[in-house]
Amino acid sequence: MAGISHDLRTPLTRIRLATEMMQAEDLFLKDGIEADIDDMNNIIDQFIDYIRHDSRDKAELASINILVDEVIHIETPADRTIVFHPSQCPNIPLRYVAIKRALANLIQNAIRYSNGDIEVFTAVEQQFVTIVVSDNGPGIAEADIERLFQPFTQGDTARGTEGSGLGLAIIKRIIDTHGGQVTLSNKAKGGLAAKVSLPLSC
Repeated sequence: MAGISHDLRTPLTRIRLATEMMQAEDLFLKDGIEADIDDMNNIIDQFIDYIRHDSRDKAELASINILVDEVIHIETPADRTIVFHPSQCPNIPLRYVAIKRALANLIQNAIRYSNGDIEVFTAVEQQFVTIVVSDNGPGIAEADIERLFQPFTQGDTARGTEGSGLGLAIIKRIIDTHGGQVTLSNKAKGGLAAKVSLPLSC
């Protein structure tokens, strides 16, 4: 896996170095090339994540509220607001790094496809701790929701067509390995709610 990653990134590194030689009058081209390189590196990261999905991590008891707070602190852009509504939740078995990645991916999607505030809720429902990421964007066509969890699948124009089509597949794989569930639903007043349910015990 490390070899494949290296083989894919090496030409991107050479391209980035070549852009450093560009003249000042070509700055607009340089910025575009570097943005494309960043996008390509992100796609490579998603492929690696999907194949590996942190299988070496061990589940340990941890606070979901602390995890959510950490992710929100990292992922909130300067020009956006993410409001956290925590509920009292017991510590549950988590592969901490993997769940952080899944939640970060959900929040990044909400940021990308909406303009207003984003809300994140935690709660206990029967034998599960739940996390809900709620936005006010265009939502997803009902016919597309289930297939978006399949790898290499992208949504309609409402939710964009960029990227590798692996984001939700990675999230689903991570949550599945915890014995949990992830669901998407359109809100009655507009926007999308992404809900992750994690079991209270292994």
